[in-house]
Amino acid sequence: MAGVSAQAGPDPARQVLAAGDGWASSGSGTTGGAAAPAGNVHEVRTRAELVAALAAPGPRIVKVRGVIDANTGADGKPLRCTDYATDGYTQAGYLAAYDPAVWGWEREPEGPLEDARVASAKRQEAAIAVNVGSDTTIIGVGRGAGITGGSLRIHGVRNVIVRNLTFRDTHDCFPRWDPNDNSPGAPPGNWNSLYDSVSLQRSEHVWVDHNTFTDEPNLDSTQPLYFGRPYQVHDGQLDITSGSDLVTVSRNVFADHGKTMLIGSSNTSTTDPGKLRVSVHHNVFRNVQERAPRVRFGQVHVYNNLYEGAEPVYSWGVGVRSQLFAQNNFIRGIAPEKIVYNWGGTALTDTGNLVDGRPVSLVDAFNAANPDKVLGTDAGWTPTLNRGLEPAHRIRHLKAGAQPAGHHLVVGRGFATVQAAVDAAPAGGVITLPKGVYREVVKIPASKRGLTLRGATGRAQDVVIDYDNASGTKKPDGTTYGTTGSATATIAADGFTARNLTFRNSFDRARHPEITATQAVAVKATGDRMLFDRVHFEGHQDTLYADTPDVGTRSRQLYRDCAITGDVDFLFGRATAVFDRATITALNRGGDPNGYVTAASTRRDNPHGFLIVNSRIRSDAPANTYFLGRPWHPGGDPDAVAQVVVRDTELPAAIKQAPWTDMSGFPWREARFAEYRNTGLGAGTGADRPQLTDEQARQHTKSAYLGGWNPA
Repeated sequence: MAGVSAQAGPDPARQVLAAGDGWASSGSGTTGGAAAPAGNVHEVRTRAELVAALAAPGPRIVKVRGVIDANTGADGKPLRCTDYATDGYTQAGYLAAYDPAVWGWEREPEGPLEDARVASAKRQEAAIAVNVGSDTTIIGVGRGAGITGGSLRIHGVRNVIVRNLTFRDTHDCFPRWDPNDNSPGAPPGNWNSLYDSVSLQRSEHVWVDHNTFTDEPNLDSTQPLYFGRPYQVHDGQLDITSGSDLVTVSRNVFADHGKTMLIGSSNTSTTDPGKLRVSVHHNVFRNVQERAPRVRFGQVHVYNNLYEGAEPVYSWGVGVRSQLFAQNNFIRGIAPEKIVYNWGGTALTDTGNLVDGRPVSLVDAFNAANPDKVLGTDAGWTPTLNRGLEPAHRIRHLKAGAQPAGHHLVVGRGFATVQAAVDAAPAGGVITLPKGVYREVVKIPASKRGLTLRGATGRAQDVVIDYDNASGTKKPDGTTYGTTGSATATIAADGFTARNLTFRNSFDRARHPEITATQAVAVKATGDRMLFDRVHFEGHQDTLYADTPDVGTRSRQLYRDCAITGDVDFLFGRATAVFDRATITALNRGGDPNGYVTAASTRRDNPHGFLIVNSRIRSDAPANTYFLGRPWHPGGDPDAVAQVVVRDTELPAAIKQAPWTDMSGFPWREARFAEYRNTGLGAGTGADRPQLTDEQARQHTKSAYLGGWNPA
């Protein structure tokens, strides 16, 4: 069957690798589970179903529909890092024990906390490692199919096809510190993770085709530095090691990653020589830092690939006994000397490659920049299994990867959680949430521009995203979440829209008297042009964090016909935010003061902070016990000068006659607080209630704050 065209046949799950298509087509070819009887074709939607299908007798076809979260327990509920930690492991304890200032730089970690880390890692491995047997095709069906957090292991088998899947965020909860692992030109030491998204060991005849590999939404670039080194939680995206052989890697996307593809186990391997024949063609490598690929052994043909995005540490690593033949690749926006690195090899054949459309000898560029690591120009072989080889200029707009999710996704139809749907959705996508309570933490990264979340029923109270972290809630590492980390939903995407749903932080002070830092955010929103339409925000302290991505950026946000509930500073942040026709409920805490409606931290050079207009503030708190706001200066920043206008709004009797107050030593009179034409029992005028003039009021309107953005 090796000669059957990859385009033949009505069912992609029964397609086989075409003749001449790379090393995996040699000899008997690669057919995967194409010969599986009808009774051995499995469609799976959960981790448990995936594991069961892969354990069935071969040949087998496993069709993945939707997104499978590998970090899932036997009961089907999501597992977090804290669920794997055992034997007293905490990240804080590990960092304290093996800090080089205490432990030194000579010894690798050992002792009870290292043993606890290993035991915790084994618990995670038992959940996320999925073993693939011989004569198997595993394929995504439908748009957006994939595996999040999983490690697909093709170990000690033959004849496997993996196609049309998106592999996301195979993160290690328990990275290991190695003070003696040094990268070229970097400070000493590295954090090393354990799990590859797809791992090939001791296997042959494997075809990996049309998949997408990404770390989103948990990029290593967002991780902290510990001991001066990045806390790297991802290992390889596709590693081919331990004497694996006859592999074709075609038309995949490898994106936003560090250590991308390793070919060969170690410089001293006794199983790799004579094997590791691999073809890597028509793949897109975007924003990857290194190993694209790094080759220690083997005749490896790298042709017709597209390299673009952030400049890497290096792309092609030439190892001790590698025979790397790089042909007709297109490289965009990367310095030629950054493509190659010599890891103890002798030669690289480099032919027909283009950098920004110009022919360049990448070996010559490397040698000129690294005269102490000079490479030869002949890898000692010429590839013949090069089906589809084309001139490099035709690769500049290469399309590859798994079929992305459609524009419209529905939670519960292939996506078990809101986060799974967010991960799969394209920028500009629409996610519908059926009626129910979704108990999870949701993160929407900046890359999901234009995304829409909407409740299916048209009633916000029917569709609730809820979690209960507070600032003082303990994380697995022994530290606390802090205000930002407590958010039930963190939304960074510009152009984001939410309609007809509720975001809730259900942290209960009474049930957790041991927690004194009770800030508990329902939503932290930092994007520009964000529309919340008929959305409810429920919490107590710090319910809605309307902010910007950084102090130098302005973000416009419109909260239209929304309901917001809380008590202390429950509308706060740096954003330019308009609350139009909002219902704002100030809860009764039974004291005086009962609370503060706003705590803006508007930048000094921004004339527009919070505008509450045509709204109603309501409260059953006693009269004269609530402040409209106070000026928040994060970290004592003198350039955070709150700006809040409350106008044309009904105020309850609970609002104090002097409704503004100082905060952390910063006087409210130095902030920019004002009212205009408010009504209700809590309205009033006087020396402690600055009022806008009619002329000033014309500068404090919805259109003025939104600055030309007017969502329909």
